[in-house]
Amino acid sequence: MKIGVIGLCSFTMDFVSRAVEAGHQVLLSSTRENSQFKDIAKTSGKNVKLVSKYEAAKASILILFIPREDVRLFLTDLPDMNEKVLIHSSNPIFSLECLEPNAKASSEIIASLLPEAHVVRVLNIVNPEVLSMINQKQNGNEIFYTGLNKQAKNKAKTFFKSLNLAGVDFEELYQLPMHSCFMN
Repeated sequence: MKIGVIGLCSFTMDFVSRAVEAGHQVLLSSTRENSQFKDIAKTSGKNVKLVSKYEAAKASILILFIPREDVRLFLTDLPDMNEKVLIHSSNPIFSLECLEPNAKASSEIIASLLPEAHVVRVLNIVNPEVLSMINQKQNGNEIFYTGLNKQAKNKAKTFFKSLNLAGVDFEELYQLPMHSCFMN
């Protein structure tokens, strides 16, 4: 499967290394000039290719880590995103303007710019109490996600499994009998 990655952080780099190990082809695109991308592409072998954002966006699944103030710039005029699964992680914030009251969340901005795509939001910080509710033997491979489209979430969960990650849907967590921990 082809996986597009736009943006560099430890989170996306973990996805890249896991995807290469699982045999996926990774199309890597930088949001800023970054020599680390070239180094990663060279050391990761033939399954990682440095490409434009347009090429990366053509992949089956697109993983995004874009500075919040650059979301509009990087997501305009992409190729057909109809039914595309976008795995969106937290955005770095380089400008305080993004933190103004009533500012839209980056996932809302992404959904408004690409309404035909399906955003699956990945969260990688979860309270240990929540982890203990779902799995008595945590191995550190849990990844938490949420989204509005069930098919997109299933596709993301299958992708996570191919990367040896245990995908946990927040919707399923909320249905657990002890869901009151989310209310505190």
